Amino acid sequence: MAEMKVTAAPSNIATATDAQNLKWTVAVTLGFFAILWCELVNHLRPEWSLNPQYGYGWSVPFLAIYLFWRRWLLRPVAAAPASSAIAVTLMALCSLLFLPIRFLSEANPDWRLLSWAFALVAVTLSILWIFLVGGWPWLRHFAVPILFFLVAVPWPMQIEQAVTQNLMRAVTSINVSFLQFAGVPALQHGNVIEVGSGLIGIEEACSGVRSLQATLMISFFLGELYLFSVPRRIVLVLAGALLAFLCNIVRTAILVWAGAKSGPKAIQAWHDPAGLTILLVCLFGLWLLSLKMRGRSETVLENEPILTQQVHWPWLVPALLAIWLLISELGVQTWYRLHENSFSTARWTVGWPEAEPAYQSVPIAPEAESLLRYNQGGGAAWQSGDGHKWMMYFFRWLPGRTAALFVKIHRPDICLPASGLTMERDNGIRLLTVNDVKLPVRSYRFDDHGTTLHVFYCYWDARSSYENVAAAEEEDWSARGRMRAALRGRRERGAQMLEVIVWGYDDDATANEALQNQIARLVRRG
Repeated sequence: MAEMKVTAAPSNIATATDAQNLKWTVAVTLGFFAILWCELVNHLRPEWSLNPQYGYGWSVPFLAIYLFWRRWLLRPVAAAPASSAIAVTLMALCSLLFLPIRFLSEANPDWRLLSWAFALVAVTLSILWIFLVGGWPWLRHFAVPILFFLVAVPWPMQIEQAVTQNLMRAVTSINVSFLQFAGVPALQHGNVIEVGSGLIGIEEACSGVRSLQATLMISFFLGELYLFSVPRRIVLVLAGALLAFLCNIVRTAILVWAGAKSGPKAIQAWHDPAGLTILLVCLFGLWLLSLKMRGRSETVLENEPILTQQVHWPWLVPALLAIWLLISELGVQTWYRLHENSFSTARWTVGWPEAEPAYQSVPIAPEAESLLRYNQGGGAAWQSGDGHKWMMYFFRWLPGRTAALFVKIHRPDICLPASGLTMERDNGIRLLTVNDVKLPVRSYRFDDHGTTLHVFYCYWDARSSYENVAAAEEEDWSARGRMRAALRGRRERGAQMLEVIVWGYDDDATANEALQNQIARLVRRG
C-alpha cells in the first residue's frame, strides 16, 4: 500500500501542474487576441458611429462571437498539424504588419485601405492560430465565423462610389419610367426627377446601398446560423441583394409618387415610415427564404466532449505577439506625441454675409446632415451689388471626427453632374492668401441649363501647412500625402470645407476676381 501511495503522488502533482499551465496558456492566448480585436474595433469605431451606412457594424462583433461559440460547442476532434513552421512564420509576418498599419492609421483614421489591411491581419492571425491548435479539422470548422467579421469593414471608396452612383441612376431611371407609365410627366436629369410639382432628387440615402450592405450581412449570418452548404449560401446572398434592390425600388416609388402628387413636404412625411417598413419587409422576407431553404440535407455537426489534454496550446507564440503589439502601440503613441508641437497652422472661420441684399439661410437636407456629421456649419444665399446670385456652404469637423472623409467624395465634380449639371472645365487648384490665411481653392465651371455656373471649392486640413500649390494638390487623401503626414507625425486634427457658388459670369478671370473679393469679406482668421 505504501508503495502505491508513493507512485500516485507525482501523477496527481503532474496533472495539477498541467491544468495550471493550460489555464495560463489559454489566458495568454485570449489576452493577445483581445488586444488585437479590440484595436481593430477601435479603429473601425468612428466609421460605425459617424457613418449611418455602416451603423450595423456594431452588431457584427457580437454576432461573430455567437457564431464562433456555436461552432465551439460542435467542434470536431483536434488534429495537430504535421508541421507548424509555416503557420508560425506567417503569424510573425502578419504581426510585423501591425506596426506600419497603426503608424499610418493614427494620421489617417479614415483610410479604408488600412481598415482592410488591419482586418485581414486580425482574421489571418486568428485562422492561423486555430490551425496551430486544431489542425485542418478546426481550420475548416471555425473559418467562417472568423471571416464573417469582414462584412463590417467599410467598402473601398472607389467600389462604394461606383455602386452608389450606379444604383442612384438605376433607381432614378426606373422611377421616371414608373411615373410616365402612371401618366405623370417626368424627366430625368442625372439623379434628379423633374415633375410638375418641382424637382425630386434621388440622394445616396435613396440609392439602396445601405439596405444592400445590411442585407448582405444578414444573408451571411443566416447562412452560417443554419449551416447551409456553399451553393445555398451563395443563392441566399444573391437573393438578399435582389430583395434589397426590389424593396428599395418600392420605397423610392412611394416617395416619388407622393412628391409628384403633393410636393416635397409629402416626401419628408413619408420618408422615415416608408424606409422602416420596407427594411422590415426585406429582412423578414430574407428570413422566410432562409427557412424555406433549410432542409434535412444540410450538414449537421455532432457534439463532441470538451477536450483538454488532447488540444495542443502553444503559449510562446501568443505571448511574444502580445508583447510586440504593446511595443508597437507604445512606439506609435510616442512618435506622434513627440511631433505634436512641431507644426502649427493658422486657424480661420467665416462670417456669414447677413448684410448682403436678399440674404437668406439655406437649410441643409437631413440626409446630407446625417451623412456629413459636421460639428458646425450651414448654407446661405445672397445677391451681390452687381446683381449676381451667390451661394455658400461652410462646414467644420473637430479633431477625431473622421466624417470629414465624406466631404472628400462629395466634391462639386462628383455631386453636381449627378444633379443634372454639365461640368465644362476644371481650372485646377491655386493658393489664395486671405487675411494671412492660405486657402487651397479649386475652381470649376459648369453649365446650369444654359447659365454659366462657377464653383470655388476649398477643403482645408488643419494639419497641412499649404506652403505651395504642389503641397495643396497632394491633399490629405492622396497616398503620398497620407504617408507624408504620418512620417511628419501629424495626427488628424479636424478639417473645414468652404464652397462658394456664383451664377452669370461668362469669363473665368472675372469670376475669379469676384471670388477673391467675396472670400476677403467672408474669411476671418481665428
